[in-house]
Amino acid sequence: MESSASLQATPKVIIEAYVPSTSGNITQSPSLSEERNESRQKRKRKVWSVIESTDTKLVLKRRKIADFRPEDLEAFFRLLEDPVIRKFLDSDSHFKVSDKYLLSIVVEYFGRVRLPAYTYNRIHFFVALFIANQIEEDDMNSKFNMMPVLFGKRLWRNLYYDFQRVQRKFIVAMNWRVLVTRQICDEIQAQAPTHWVWERDRELLT
Repeated sequence: MESSASLQATPKVIIEAYVPSTSGNITQSPSLSEERNESRQKRKRKVWSVIESTDTKLVLKRRKIADFRPEDLEAFFRLLEDPVIRKFLDSDSHFKVSDKYLLSIVVEYFGRVRLPAYTYNRIHFFVALFIANQIEEDDMNSKFNMMPVLFGKRLWRNLYYDFQRVQRKFIVAMNWRVLVTRQICDEIQAQAPTHWVWERDRELLT
């Protein structure tokens, strides 16, 4: 596992190494190609839930299907042990940019990007969390607290453009599907309901 010092020493190389592959001329293994096809077919299916049933009426509601895989959740839990990520989570003591719902969105984003789970790393984590904050939160400034932790106080402004470039490729890899429902977040948390990360609940702070 790389230290934050190594990130600062060769930031350009590190960022280049972690760009999600979205180019069509990059050869994909058959298993990854099959996973992408399966994901597209999954998104086309319509799933309906019964929300009301009486003798004369049946009310159905279309339900969104989650894209995360069990291995995406395992990768997420693995990354929570990364010292840089743990330092950031500890610093965000009021859960302004990393409450349990924003962190659940990270897991769902991993499923939508569809990289092999073992390749996910701290850059992917922070990119996904940054996007989640852009979509879900009204506070446009707090998310920038991630940058000094990730790249260092002196370097992060110089590296922000590279971070944005990775972020754009990440969104393209998700086919621009950046919205995640509360239902999907609850489904993710239900996979391991006693994990400590789901205790990051803003309602418990009030």
